[in-house]
Amino acid sequence: MKDSVSPGLAEFAAPKVLRQTHSGRAGAQSGENGAPGTDARCCPLFDTIRVPLTRAKGLTERTIKRLLAERGRGPFASLADFDRRVNPLPEELEVMIRAGGFDEFGQTRTRQFWEAQQLRKSEARRPEGSARHSVHAEDTGIWNREFDFDAGVNPVSSFLNLHSSLLQEPARRERLEAETELFGYAVSGHPLELFEDVAWETYCPVARLGQHVGETVVTCGLVVEQRTHHQITGEPMKFLTLADRTGMVETELFAQTYKSYGLATVRYPVLEITAAVEAFENGRGFSLRVLRAGKPRQKQPSDPNFYSHRASAGVGLPVSNGP
Repeated sequence: MKDSVSPGLAEFAAPKVLRQTHSGRAGAQSGENGAPGTDARCCPLFDTIRVPLTRAKGLTERTIKRLLAERGRGPFASLADFDRRVNPLPEELEVMIRAGGFDEFGQTRTRQFWEAQQLRKSEARRPEGSARHSVHAEDTGIWNREFDFDAGVNPVSSFLNLHSSLLQEPARRERLEAETELFGYAVSGHPLELFEDVAWETYCPVARLGQHVGETVVTCGLVVEQRTHHQITGEPMKFLTLADRTGMVETELFAQTYKSYGLATVRYPVLEITAAVEAFENGRGFSLRVLRAGKPRQKQPSDPNFYSHRASAGVGLPVSNGP
């Protein structure tokens, strides 16, 4: 199964999703294979891993319960069908659109947004106390011409079709940022796409750390997990899991290091560390004993020789033969 994910109704925890998507193959697989309304269970689907739309921030408990109950009665046929059966608040519907929850139905995010406005306006025109049902024009006799996208039907539609830039879709980065805001992690792409300004080429990649056991290296990675414990002395220490595009590595900040650099571990989502590569006693692997931690280096595109200068200086490679 490919390491890819898309919004859905399953129940996954963030660390598991990040572990599934850390490799360079992670990428968007949006569309019919992974949109909400196709399954309410936690399971792989074709070449995707379903991510919980029900965990998106901003959804009320009432909407989540009704969503799952209605999905249990049958798949959703369209955004309008979902709106009719679940009846979410307007702001909740917008959250689900931003999360990619309705991409399965074939419309762009921009058109989904304006369809949601049409649905709300049609709802507002319905007499109070009347039954809630589909708001398609053929069902209600109401047609909100302002949000009709059929070319040639009215001047507004024709204008928008001639000036498609006014319906500009969110860029890939904007989608990843929205997913991170709503789910706590990127869904449709590798999490590190949001940190392309980091000078990754200047660091020793995780995949090469095993070549430097017994040495001190400078490496960098996204903080995937962090756990605080106490040493025998009672002093706090911290374990971190860092990930770059080549893999993940476990690290330890013992008491004195944690006291000096603990703030950096929560301040920077991507962390630069200087660490000693220490082999396990059984010889089957290694971990990093962190000596220093801080803000990662940033790319300097104004200097075309930036990376060659850093490489010639040995930056990112072992800096000594010991801790």
